[in-house]
Amino acid sequence: MWADAQQLAPGWLTESELDRLASMQHPRRRQEFVACRYALRSLLAGATGNSVEHWRLDAPEGNPPRVNAQHHGVHAVATTHLTLSHSGSYIACAVATRPVGVDIEVETLRSSQRDALALAAMACSDHEIEQLRAVDCELSRRRMFVQWWSLKEAYFKCIGTGVDFSVVRRIECRRTSDASARPCAHALTWSGRTQHGCDAVLSVCTLERGIQPLAPCGDEGITWCRDRDWILVEC
Repeated sequence: MWADAQQLAPGWLTESELDRLASMQHPRRRQEFVACRYALRSLLAGATGNSVEHWRLDAPEGNPPRVNAQHHGVHAVATTHLTLSHSGSYIACAVATRPVGVDIEVETLRSSQRDALALAAMACSDHEIEQLRAVDCELSRRRMFVQWWSLKEAYFKCIGTGVDFSVVRRIECRRTSDASARPCAHALTWSGRTQHGCDAVLSVCTLERGIQPLAPCGDEGITWCRDRDWILVEC
């Protein structure tokens, strides 16, 4: 995506995006930012038939990207929801007509050595922690935690905030077969492996039912397998 973005004429990034870009010192972070902005525009262009350069996006500090109201109008702002995520050298983006959140988690050497139960103490409900403790295999336990974490990341992006650690332990990931639950969001997950054999999880979350179970697309080099449907419940 970053290489494709270099083929565009200067000026496709807006002033607020250039300001954000200028504040980034690390070259990899700068490339990641440009790649995400190009990917979002590519999705918008594919959905509308307009060119990539047609789309003007704002980059408000501490908030998700959004279409520029002055260029596209307030109706477009209200009906065009953007979300993005990154993990290592991988990015994920989604565009929808209603609030949506996406998260990608790709295992690294550092993340594979983290204690899942220690992380769960900060991010999981008591019931989720009990489920993790019941898993004997540390690898399986970590995979379960990463899947839940990805779902919760996608949820908080869907509602337009970063992860709120004062709330995250009250958000519980459950299967859709739990008929007694009153969900605050609905989600899908995919699992996969990178070309280097690292585990990957991709989650998409909306506040209402009706996520289309389409396979992720792109040239990310990950073979994805749809996992299951989820609901998120506030306990």
